[in-house]
Amino acid sequence: MLSMENRVEIEVLHRQGKGIREIARITGLARNTVRDVVKGRSDGHYGPRKPRPTKLDEHKEYLAARIAQAGATTD
Repeated sequence: MLSMENRVEIEVLHRQGKGIREIARITGLARNTVRDVVKGRSDGHYGPRKPRPTKLDEHKEYLAARIAQAGATTD
C-alpha cells in the first residue's frame, strides 16, 4: 500500500514533466503503480471484495429447510 507521501511525490514529479519510467526509477515503485496514481485510479484503499461462490450454495435452501424442520420437531 502506498503512503500519502509516495502519492504526493509521484504527483509532483509528474507535474514537473517526468515520465512514468523516470518516476518509477526515482521512487523505486513499479511502473504500473506509478501509472495508476497518475491516472487517478489508486486511492490507496482496497475496495470490498465480491463474495465468492461456495460448494454449498446450491444446497443452502435444502439445508435451511432441514435445520428449520429439526428445530420444529424438538420443541
